[in-house]
Amino acid sequence: MRFAATSKLRTAAIATVVAILVVGVVAGCATEVPGHAGPGMTAVDPKGLNIGPYPSAPRDYTTDDFEKDDVFRIESRRMLGYLVLPYDVDSDIGHLVDTRLVEATSSIFDDGFVGVLPGQYLPVVEHNNLIAGVYTQRSNDSLRSIKNLAIALLRFPSDAAARTAATEFDRATDEFKPGRHPVAIDGYPDIRASSDNDKKGYVFLARGPFVLLSMITMPESDPKALGTQFKKMLDLQIPKLDSLVPTPLDDILDLPLNPDGIMRRTLPPTKETREYSRDHYVGSYDGIGQLHFERNGPDLKRTLQETGTDLVAQNQSTLYRTRDLTASFRLQNALAHLGTDDEAIDSPPGLPDVRCLKLDESEPIFSSKYLCVLVYDRYVAVLGSKGQGLGQFDPTLYQATAAQYSILAKTQ
Repeated sequence: MRFAATSKLRTAAIATVVAILVVGVVAGCATEVPGHAGPGMTAVDPKGLNIGPYPSAPRDYTTDDFEKDDVFRIESRRMLGYLVLPYDVDSDIGHLVDTRLVEATSSIFDDGFVGVLPGQYLPVVEHNNLIAGVYTQRSNDSLRSIKNLAIALLRFPSDAAARTAATEFDRATDEFKPGRHPVAIDGYPDIRASSDNDKKGYVFLARGPFVLLSMITMPESDPKALGTQFKKMLDLQIPKLDSLVPTPLDDILDLPLNPDGIMRRTLPPTKETREYSRDHYVGSYDGIGQLHFERNGPDLKRTLQETGTDLVAQNQSTLYRTRDLTASFRLQNALAHLGTDDEAIDSPPGLPDVRCLKLDESEPIFSSKYLCVLVYDRYVAVLGSKGQGLGQFDPTLYQATAAQYSILAKTQ
């Protein structure tokens, strides 16, 4: 179940991008590879790898082609680290439905297939000049006894604009949920919470220049259970929201866009190989921000902490920086974990330590059906592919993985 969504961003400013995360398993012989900090990987000569049309050397990451929306996405990526993980609210809600960087566009605010927030909200964000935002949704993956939690944080130009937007979101909800009544939340008497059936409820809260939107669905109509679930979410989200300091618009481009050069280590797009579905997400993230994209989020949260993963970058690949080589193998093991109906597939030619898998169900953010997870020193990279027609394996995934390995091997 989705909140609804789609529209087009209106405001002015600047631009940027970056990302990070973790996994591990020791494989191969104890041969030391030139450029590695320690043993544990099979020796590989990058010159012998088939990289196909992909670049094989690091490229500088610049903001030369940034537009206004690109600049605001920098702030959105930072905000993602302040968004509550739904499974921290309720351990039953671990199934990833969607995660988005929010802009005033019809791909976000639309009641159809592509949207995640109601189309009725689009005029609200447009005339209140939405600057940046983030959204995530998870469920218990049950059709008979659904539990669902969607949360969005939206930034507006001022406290007054946020208050106006919250009021208008509530009013716009009457268009598709008429007859709502208040839902009591213990400890939050002034919070605007409502439901029409005591099974699905809505919260709209203005806090400084931010608006918190949340939709919760419970298995049965129970106003007390619904209020309790909202309380759990607010108890976790409000402290995070209060610690979120908005970046002045003129300072957004001063935020670290390529911390420690991590974006140079990711596989960049080329005209022939670009996956445009990934463009909006390109950039760096902290561990919490990246967890919102992870299908195995509850398990990976612990692994990221234990492996010292401190930085994640997203480009045409997703790259995690861990504590050391041993931690990288551990993270690789977690990222390549097989679900009940997933299956392991062969490693790319010449890269025996890479672990690849075919997912039974494509991951929801980038629709990847096939994944390869490689380790190089402190770095773990995940490459994904939707496959060819009828879901068949696309061998260019192996070329992309080889290119990513080559880039890491050549980056100092």
